Amino acid sequence: MFWLILLGVVVIISAIAAFQLGQTSASHAVIYKDGELTDTVNITAVTAPFTKTIESGGNINVIAVEHGRVRMLSANCPDGTCVRQGWISGGVFPIVCLPNRVVITLDGSENEFGVDAVVG
Repeated sequence: MFWLILLGVVVIISAIAAFQLGQTSASHAVIYKDGELTDTVNITAVTAPFTKTIESGGNINVIAVEHGRVRMLSANCPDGTCVRQGWISGGVFPIVCLPNRVVITLDGSENEFGVDAVVG
């Protein structure tokens, strides 16, 4: 019985910690193309939704921005994983379109795990 209670406490603490790690407040979306900074958008200052298109060498990515969140609206990449990821508004997970080499992070979260380069 003791072990079950201890296991339950550990699971609850782990769930709370995981939830708290994923809830960071983000104020800027940082957009990279081929590892180079393309644009920075203050997502907390957005009053009207808008889109931003990134084109390069026949690759097209359309980014949707609303107050406090951002997503890849469309991309002409073969798998579309970046589009299916949906909105991001906080946390540490970026939107990545590997075929088109476009990355969107929030508040510089690209350095939280010590990543210092984008492989091209």
